Amino acid sequence: MEPLPVVFTFTVICGILFLLTRRNRERPANAPLRAEIQAGTRFETRLDRVRILGRGGFEGTRGQWISIRGPKRLAVGADAFMISVPQAHLHEFVFTGRESSIRFSQAPSRLAQRDWIVIAGQAGGRQVELAITKKAGLPDIWQALAGTGAAQG
Repeated sequence: MEPLPVVFTFTVICGILFLLTRRNRERPANAPLRAEIQAGTRFETRLDRVRILGRGGFEGTRGQWISIRGPKRLAVGADAFMISVPQAHLHEFVFTGRESSIRFSQAPSRLAQRDWIVIAGQAGGRQVELAITKKAGLPDIWQALAGTGAAQG
């Protein structure tokens, strides 16, 4: 047996196990905040698009906005909010308002000119930057996020 295919297979398996382990660690860590948001949801809506800013890694994703596929929802509580993406490898991004910032931008758009709300903050123990948009109701989303104490910039 040649060593290259064995090493490649081992690397792929380790990568998959790493992603599953990270996701399984983040969900329990988010449980208290998730429960608080779900118990006192003040605003909830479906999102048309969500993109995450790449931090590097495979295929040179540093600085690139990467689309997250599948159905996406925003739930906003009194002091925190959550973007859930059931089909992505990370099922949810949970932010506390006071540790996050929001701003309007058109940067994540590729072809069409579109307004986005860019959210920056700690989610799952790491710094995350997400861009969210919806065809109608973006000002309502902004007000709900600002109501959690997110810094506006």
